[in-house]
Amino acid sequence: MVCIRRHLLTAVIAFSLVTATSCNDSGEQNQQQSQSDAISTDAQLFALVTREQPFTSYALFPRADSVTTGTLNGSNAHQPMVRVSLNTTAFDALQDGELPPGDSFPDGSIILKEIRSGGQTILFAILFKDRSNSLAGNGWLWAEYQPNGKVAFSVAAMGNGCISCHMREQGVQHDLVRTFERQQ
Repeated sequence: MVCIRRHLLTAVIAFSLVTATSCNDSGEQNQQQSQSDAISTDAQLFALVTREQPFTSYALFPRADSVTTGTLNGSNAHQPMVRVSLNTTAFDALQDGELPPGDSFPDGSIILKEIRSGGQTILFAILFKDRSNSLAGNGWLWAEYQPNGKVAFSVAAMGNGCISCHMREQGVQHDLVRTFERQQ
């Protein structure tokens, strides 16, 4: 009987620890990735934005046209039209549609850009904030995918070829998210 009580007490303590580490003070589950389930492949990131946290539920980038044309200074990437959205973690980091001066997006933030042509999405460009990830370039995982999931730019490239453009103009003051330059 004592042994059963001890096992029951151990199970209750273990459950309490698991619950405490998977919930925040208000009881909501944390959205940030833990070290054990960090993104390490292109397939994992694509699954995150299409199944686990589907981009179709993201908010449109505030005060920017829902679909826009043109280039940002110094960039010919992502043509001819783009639509940018943010997951809840990224959106909640904003105040009045802006990233507060000196702030950066929290880990778990996703910025997803749909590159569109002829009214259809032809490419997804994704930024996923995970500063502790060994694949992160300047704190972000950088990737591009065709709508069927085929990799166009791998997270393994660590943003090489992307970061230099994202650091131009207002990029640095906006944690490398240049869509702020499109705000009205």
